Amino acid sequence: MATKKPKTIGRLLIIGGAEDPDEDDMKVLPHFVKMCGGKRARIIVCGSPSVEPAKKERTYKRLFEKLGAGEVIDANVFERPDGDNKELLAATKRATGVFFTGGDQLRLTALVAGTQFGECVRHRLWNEGLVVGGTSAGAAAMSSTMMIGGRKEGTVRRADVDLAPGLGYLRDCTIDTHFAQRGRLTRLLTVFSDNPQVLGIGIDENTAVEVQPGKGFTVVGSGAVFVFDGKVTHSNAPDVSDDEVLAVTDVIVHVLPEGYGFDLDEMRPITNKGKKIPKRSPG
Repeated sequence: MATKKPKTIGRLLIIGGAEDPDEDDMKVLPHFVKMCGGKRARIIVCGSPSVEPAKKERTYKRLFEKLGAGEVIDANVFERPDGDNKELLAATKRATGVFFTGGDQLRLTALVAGTQFGECVRHRLWNEGLVVGGTSAGAAAMSSTMMIGGRKEGTVRRADVDLAPGLGYLRDCTIDTHFAQRGRLTRLLTVFSDNPQVLGIGIDENTAVEVQPGKGFTVVGSGAVFVFDGKVTHSNAPDVSDDEVLAVTDVIVHVLPEGYGFDLDEMRPITNKGKKIPKRSPG
């Protein structure tokens, strides 16, 4: 009887958008290519979030080829039936990485989730070591609860934040991108106020987290990653309407630059020396 091949959980590279603006000093995208195998990388670029998907796919194909990826393939999922294309499915089964571009995260989930392409990516991430990357909308869609919008002048109110189900690659988390650059602190606080067990992760531009789902992540890039955690002692969420301000106490915010990380099992930050920061003693 043949021995069943053990499962190998893949990795994610979740990018806060506007990555590597200077092509002569790139860091985030070269890291993705390296994760996918460098010269042996076989990367599928999916531009479905964009209103100009073919243009997005050509742009990233050129960049990944310049960075030394062995093979780069356009997904060409412009309508839902495209996600069941046999050639795309065959390419996905042999790919080492899949990359979702920026645009609109609802376009991504509406076009890809539940298609054969989408299910193959999910299966291979959780069972066959596939690397999945995404930037901006392509990053926000990776969480189980997906941030899809919010008022610029909003505060910590449900009415100021729009949410939808995401692809669920990173469970019990909500990701927000362009974080410090667009002042999105209150958006994640709103989600955290309603459900403190959901980890809020805000990622700056030109910054990413390399994640092994269920284990932890490390920060890559020039900005910071904000992690909203804590044993909330009080929230008025059950008693207020969508237009009323939410109260939440004892929220902990970790600010993590490049090289720092976070243990998703023990829910503790890790320094750039690999040392896990212990919890503060009561008192």
